[in-house]
Amino acid sequence: MKGAVMAQELFTYDWHMDDAPAIFQVDMAVPAEALSCRPYMLYIQGKSRKEALTPREERHLAALFKKAEKTLDALFVGSIHAAARQVFFFYTDDAEQGSQAKALIAQEKVLDCTAGLRDDPAGDTYHKLLYPDAARLFTQQNRQQIDLLKKHGDALTPTRRIAFHVFFASEPLALRFMEEARQNGFAVGDSEFAPEQELSYGISLLRIAPLDKGTIDQLTTCIIRLAAQYGGSLTYWNCPIMGKRR
Repeated sequence: MKGAVMAQELFTYDWHMDDAPAIFQVDMAVPAEALSCRPYMLYIQGKSRKEALTPREERHLAALFKKAEKTLDALFVGSIHAAARQVFFFYTDDAEQGSQAKALIAQEKVLDCTAGLRDDPAGDTYHKLLYPDAARLFTQQNRQQIDLLKKHGDALTPTRRIAFHVFFASEPLALRFMEEARQNGFAVGDSEFAPEQELSYGISLLRIAPLDKGTIDQLTTCIIRLAAQYGGSLTYWNCPIMGKRR
């Protein structure tokens, strides 16, 4: 589920849309002035008539995106690709581009397409929907670490103890976080101290789980959101490598 290929450099991460898994792509280098002078958000959605996009429909999506980039006077900022649909997001200074987008999708016969335009002078769609926060950014770190463990022979599916290392500015903050982490189902491991770091006081949280990407994303998201309440940050996680059982 890779979605239409974009020419510009995009950051890709796993998240969810309407409570379903989705792949987000976003141009993280859009200048603030590029959005401030484009007060309208424009979207184009292509949807399959089946449960998931077929390779043929994927090709039509890629062609539709290229037509939109060529035809519309709008800045592309990102997309969301779920199983059966993909949504492309643009910003423009011309409200008439909404009508242009609807005329463009009227030519599409393979996909069910919709397009729309709305006022978004603050760029909320870009900043709040597409642009990744700390939890979303960490999902890509999870992918890289799981891929590395797999490369070194980990079977991924066996459950094992995973240690998540979280750091804070002071010991009292770390202790307050520790109690809340317990209430959220985490066991508490060793205390850590890293004087070379700005956030020096660390705690390891323990959880038994397989190296399933979705499961790890849920755990790191929970920890990051909890830690943020106390000014803390999840730095990394580690676990023993477990091969296939004979």
